[in-house]
Amino acid sequence: MNRLNIGARAHDLNGHSLQAIIDEARVLGLDGLQLAIHKTWEADWKARDEEAIVASIHHLQCSGLSLFLLASYFNPAHSSPDVLARELERVRFTIAVASKSGVAAVGSETGSLNDDDWTWHPDNHGEAAFLAVEQTLSQLRPSLVMHDRHFLVEAVSDHIIHDARRLAQLNARLGARFQVTLDLANLLNAGNATRWREVLEHFLLTHGGQIRLLHFKNFILKDGLKVPVGLEEGIIDYAWVLERLERLQLSHIPIIVEELTGTALAESVRYLRGLSG
Repeated sequence: MNRLNIGARAHDLNGHSLQAIIDEARVLGLDGLQLAIHKTWEADWKARDEEAIVASIHHLQCSGLSLFLLASYFNPAHSSPDVLARELERVRFTIAVASKSGVAAVGSETGSLNDDDWTWHPDNHGEAAFLAVEQTLSQLRPSLVMHDRHFLVEAVSDHIIHDARRLAQLNARLGARFQVTLDLANLLNAGNATRWREVLEHFLLTHGGQIRLLHFKNFILKDGLKVPVGLEEGIIDYAWVLERLERLQLSHIPIIVEELTGTALAESVRYLRGLSG
């Protein structure tokens, strides 16, 4: 297997200054980052200081770190028009920053009808919620075209876009500017976790050519709830996952290790490196 391209979320690292990010990334042996500007550099985001943000991203890149994604984390089905307008403005700002800093894509999950709580709602998987997400994301298309960027949509089992089929329907309507982040753990719940290989196979068959980023995390089930654990410890066998990706010629896709910090993050990165030889 070729050497894996492994990263982490910048806001999961211990410090948010440029040097702190660079130093920890080097200790961890990371190749790149997923960066949420508004979480990592909140003051610059609030000031809309595009020049400072682009300069900081270039500094990270010059240190040898790739930026795999500018994560925009927003709920396209939020019921408040004012909140939605502000969020769309933030995503458009992020798209412009991505263009000026040479980052290929921005991306998000698709949230919930519970507005600021991205949790299960009984109507999340209904047609009205789907159409709301489609209508909002379609408003980003002009910015994506103008800046020649892509938007990666991530499916999550409790969210509005919740599985491979629904994601395929959405992206078919939105067009080629919309592609895919695969997070297997987020596709799973107490009802389908034991069938995780089947879930993965279906997703890869449906979206293989559109997947641009992989999110790796793991969990155990406790009283029907998902409890995060290190990559080597949970339900998902990542050695098997990597073998499958290699067989389908998808192991070159960058990997972001999520929901871990400190020692747990370091151990999981080391585990992945061991799997790739």
